[in-house]
Amino acid sequence: MKGLAIFLLFLSVDKLSANDTSTICNGQKNINGQKHGVWLCRQNNSILKKERYKNGLLITYTLYNNKGEIIETRTKKGKIKKYEPCGCY
Repeated sequence: MKGLAIFLLFLSVDKLSANDTSTICNGQKNINGQKHGVWLCRQNNSILKKERYKNGLLITYTLYNNKGEIIETRTKKGKIKKYEPCGCY
């Protein structure tokens, strides 16, 4: 009976996540389970941010608006630069 309750719980979670519009981040982890390399965070198939980690430490990032234009970056030295997207390429 206990196994059936756990199975039903998993079914309800799958249904919720299918309609969920939360942010999903994908990337690799090192042997210790820390973020390492490039991580992309998406919501509804559009990229919100791109992050670069080294052994769990955030090195750089780029933030995008809903149109895919860069709105903010951070360099390796920690300098943050904000952009005003103009819609021109």
